[in-house]
Amino acid sequence: MKNVQPFYYIIALAALFMLAGVYMLILQLMPAPEQTGVTVDPQDPDQGGALYDLWFSSAEIYDLSVDHNLTGILFSTDQQMISLLDQERRLRWDKSFSTAPRQAKLSSCGNYVVTGTEGGLLYFTSTDLEFSWQNEGPPVEHVAIAPNANWVAAARVDEEAESHIIEFYNRDGELKWSLDSGPVKNLYLSSEYLEQASVFFTHMEDEQPTFSAVNIDGEELWSYEGKRLTAVSRHGSRMAASEEKKLTVYDSQGQALWENEIPFNPQTVMFNPQNYNRLLVYGNQEGADENLYYYDLTDNLLWNKRVADGSLFSFTADGQYIVSSSWRHYREDYTQMKILDRQGVEVNSWEVAMRVEKLVKSGHPHLVVVGGEDGYIDLINLEPLLAETENDVAKVPIYNPVSTEQKADEIKVPLYFIDENSNLVPVTRSLNETDDPIQAAVEELIRGPARGSALYRTIPQKEVPIEVEFSGEEGLVTLEIPPELAELSGEAPSTTALDSLLLTISSFSEVEEIVLTVDGEPLEVFGEDLVLDQPLSPYRWEKPVYRPVMSGNRYYLKVQEAATENDKEADLQHLVDQALISCRALPFVPSGLDIIDLRISREHIQVNLTYSFKKIFPEKGGEQEKLQSELILDSLIMTVFENSRVQRVEILVDGEYWEPPEGYPSLGRFRHRPYFINPEQ
Repeated sequence: MKNVQPFYYIIALAALFMLAGVYMLILQLMPAPEQTGVTVDPQDPDQGGALYDLWFSSAEIYDLSVDHNLTGILFSTDQQMISLLDQERRLRWDKSFSTAPRQAKLSSCGNYVVTGTEGGLLYFTSTDLEFSWQNEGPPVEHVAIAPNANWVAAARVDEEAESHIIEFYNRDGELKWSLDSGPVKNLYLSSEYLEQASVFFTHMEDEQPTFSAVNIDGEELWSYEGKRLTAVSRHGSRMAASEEKKLTVYDSQGQALWENEIPFNPQTVMFNPQNYNRLLVYGNQEGADENLYYYDLTDNLLWNKRVADGSLFSFTADGQYIVSSSWRHYREDYTQMKILDRQGVEVNSWEVAMRVEKLVKSGHPHLVVVGGEDGYIDLINLEPLLAETENDVAKVPIYNPVSTEQKADEIKVPLYFIDENSNLVPVTRSLNETDDPIQAAVEELIRGPARGSALYRTIPQKEVPIEVEFSGEEGLVTLEIPPELAELSGEAPSTTALDSLLLTISSFSEVEEIVLTVDGEPLEVFGEDLVLDQPLSPYRWEKPVYRPVMSGNRYYLKVQEAATENDKEADLQHLVDQALISCRALPFVPSGLDIIDLRISREHIQVNLTYSFKKIFPEKGGEQEKLQSELILDSLIMTVFENSRVQRVEILVDGEYWEPPEGYPSLGRFRHRPYFINPEQ
């Protein structure tokens, strides 16, 4: 018998592997019933990357979506399939449909997925595949999912009946309402941040776009004919709509805040994720004219520049940098990537060996997801690319935690300045002991915030003299202000200046009334038509919520009166939940962070939070992570202390005591007075 040479075994084995690969590919391409689909789980988590490369390397990506913390990457392809990857690009699962899943969205919390197909299937599932529902109807053109996945919206089109409808479902798949519309061009759901979700969309009426808003009861809030919705800020507090070259920004109530004529038809409009008063606008522009504009909605144009036509854009999670990509003007199959700082200056550039056709932002501090032709997904780590730039910047603490320290020969006064989003933020400044602390506080307010604070002055001019007279017997403060301040122009600057003065003075407990005068006469109107009913009462918080905010690269606590539901008094758990909603708005806080319950006793209050709380305390965290954890603890614990009489607050995780890694602050705190918010250092 003739001996078989060893290399024949190799050839045979290779042929078997090729046949197995072809067989697996055929299985993926076989149509599955639209009602159920086919879900495939990887055999071994370590094989995820290899499975992904084998199955999807030649697919066209329809939709690409990530959750806020980038724990999942969801995409749909022309292979009639949706796939969910983890952060390492390993396949968690995929699902096949009998028609194209043009729309597929992953909720910001990362726990739910909604998909709409050309065959009319609306499919909703939890990412652990333990809960799902589906609804059939006319073809689905657009889907939207609320960040916490409590609501789902879908736009359908029935071409035979020539009808277009928008449907609204709750998380359990119950259809709450549907409404007739024209052809829908885009569809958004606002976040929980504003306590009330809304549906925003553009639809066509008589071949003209119309921008509309509907509440969760299906009632129209407003509608603007001739306007096309172009962007919604992360929390739905700002919307941008265009009418040819005119761009208008609206608040959450549909009121126009800002309008500007752009030199081109806006193609991409993006709000800064941490500063919704700043807006990036891009459009194709012939020749060498600038086609990328960055606006401040108060001071208008901050900068503009020329970038390659066909560019894609994304902000980093902290809003400090802009990432752009373009392959149309570079050699084939290579994409030029760039990082711009907040002044529009290019700080780094590099090439990637793929045609980037989708660029997706998330809340991850330094990862950006890109999708290219042939279905390739990649993650770009910006950390080393920004290292040189950030090393050149003077390091300042990103947050100054609540303090109880005070020297015997100093006084500490709260001053109210504004951040990038026009929030009034209290800052505690230390002064030498003085006989007139109220006058000293007003003078410090006029001086303005410290350098590097990322805060802005509320009194426009440093040289504005304000004379303070305090009558201790009556508790009356009289502010003699100059005419130029009393006649301040602009509603926003007038309101900001007045409120900062009143809040700063109101922090002195001995003050009971405030009067503003000009040339000794009580002022009737301040600034831009602000009618004063004098004497004014100092502001005292009744139900204060301590909300964390971000300005530039700094974090602060702001104090805000609690929002109440239907004029009902808010209980303590509701107040803590409002603080948590603001916490989840920050880029480093997981979307799944939520309150389970409050455990109240005579001695202490225990705030029981979900497991996601642990993610704020990474094992190898540095100084930045430790200060971020202090910020969240200050927000929650100060909200509890100021709305209760307990002497101690403790944080539990899933009902149990948990000790953070070494170097992090304790999860328990005793009440101390006085305390100082955002102390300057």
